[in-house]
Amino acid sequence: MESVECPDCGCQKFYVKNPDDPYELYVFECESGRLVFEDETVDVGDDTETYCDRCAWHGRYGTLNPTNK
Repeated sequence: MESVECPDCGCQKFYVKNPDDPYELYVFECESGRLVFEDETVDVGDDTETYCDRCAWHGRYGTLNPTNK
């Protein structure tokens, strides 16, 4: 089973910001290669700026490497 983890802290929960409202966040986890959002589903591509929900890491979603658990 592949999961995506933060390269700094190992957290598996991330969020992206709404480009029209930077205070609106979309929280998600990556389970078995698919994104699972808490509330609302949005498109996340390899170039989408992604933030760790636990620490200060942020970067492009495409830079996150899947790990086998």
